[in-house]
Amino acid sequence: MGTCTHLAAAFDSNTQGPEYTSSGGPSRTLRYIKERGSQLLDQNFVMGNYLMRKGVASNNSQDETICNRRKANIKFEDLPEDVQCTILSKLPLKEVVRTSVLSSEWRYLWVNCPNLCFDSAEISGHKRCMKKFIDNVNVVLHKCHGDVVEALKVKFGFHTTLADHVNSWISFAASSRLKVVAFDLEPIDGWFRDDRYIFPFELLNNESISCLQSIQLSFVSLKPPFQFGGFPNLRKLDLSMVHVTRKDLEDTLSSCCNIEWLSLDRCHLRDELKVDTPLFHLHHLRILRCEFTKIQFHAVNLDTFVYIGDLRPIVLNHSRKLNDVSISLCKAIFQHAVAALLNSLPSMKHLTFHVLFLRIEMQELSNNPNKFSHLRNLQLFMNIHLKDADKILFLVSFLRATPLIETLEVDFNSAGLGFVDVGPTRQNLERYEYSHLKSACITGYVGARGQVEFILHVVENAPALDVLTVYTTTRELHEHAAAQVAKCQKHSPTLKICIV
Repeated sequence: MGTCTHLAAAFDSNTQGPEYTSSGGPSRTLRYIKERGSQLLDQNFVMGNYLMRKGVASNNSQDETICNRRKANIKFEDLPEDVQCTILSKLPLKEVVRTSVLSSEWRYLWVNCPNLCFDSAEISGHKRCMKKFIDNVNVVLHKCHGDVVEALKVKFGFHTTLADHVNSWISFAASSRLKVVAFDLEPIDGWFRDDRYIFPFELLNNESISCLQSIQLSFVSLKPPFQFGGFPNLRKLDLSMVHVTRKDLEDTLSSCCNIEWLSLDRCHLRDELKVDTPLFHLHHLRILRCEFTKIQFHAVNLDTFVYIGDLRPIVLNHSRKLNDVSISLCKAIFQHAVAALLNSLPSMKHLTFHVLFLRIEMQELSNNPNKFSHLRNLQLFMNIHLKDADKILFLVSFLRATPLIETLEVDFNSAGLGFVDVGPTRQNLERYEYSHLKSACITGYVGARGQVEFILHVVENAPALDVLTVYTTTRELHEHAAAQVAKCQKHSPTLKICIV
């Protein structure tokens, strides 16, 4: 939930103020205030009209002593209330609450805390404890100054009987015109339930909608009203386990013209997701474990793309500035997956590629005219099955589509392939030079012929290679790797080999 400190049981609804537990003691809180407050005090002494005026430098040591003494004698309670509030607003909410017991005059300073964060994980799942958690949230929201609060984050397992409470919290967020709203309502058994919380769009008005800059929703059903205008100033949207139709999701995303960060996690449309409206500000896109049949976005300034799921058509043809891409597939044929990436993400610079259940065909890539013409760094996480031990060498077909590759990392998860002596040799491959490759790192080395031939092929065809690192797990494998690399027929004159 970000950097906010979670507040689950810091308040007692039966009292007028916050409930204080002696764990940690007030001394720890005072130290926290002094350490954090002193930094702000130093700033405010220079800037504040009511604080000590910065004088002309003097060589008189007596003047310096007096000045230091005055500064040392200033106490937190001597500051004007607005300065106290400024200092306290920089502290986590739980620490702010603890200050209420240190002075009767500070009893309600905590109501000026701008970030409210509640997490039921800090309490047990007993109904009585959940009731207290809800009561605590209600007490805090009732006492807090809505014009000061900027963010409200709540995390607890949703049940239909609690919908009215969540509605009241949404109402508080709307009336307070909050910038950040996060409701993580996913219960432990969320995978087996369909009773999502229905998000109350009717509680929002144009003013509250225009103030929202960040929304996180989990275990929610979204049914925006007819001709919903969207969130014009929204910068970040995080949806997890959300029930929504294709049309409603596409319309909502299309209306978020200023969105910069978008994450969709386990949102099962079982249909295409196609957002043709240009999202010029979208820099970060994550799609995780969503049942989409096709993904298409028009995001010319997209910088980062993360995808976890099945191999599906991904259309980001307008994203010419892609920097970091991470693709994790459940299962795929290696050559088919690489061909799909060539067609959909040709402009990326850094790629992390992982297939959980991988199959490899005994052939190189078909004659695809496309190349990863901007790719500089490639990470491959390959789970090699014993049935494909004779096809490991064909992984080089990926490298041949990366003419400008500079760093290569390959992680072979190849349990059961130790010293398997099957498959073709590198002499069976056509010659191809990786002229820009400078660093290669191989982990999971188990002495299989396919691994050996792959390593030697890379070394012999990379004239600018500076470093080759091979990670082994036993002394026998260490000696085997060293002996095999020594068979290299040619290599870069600057090559440094490191067998770990």
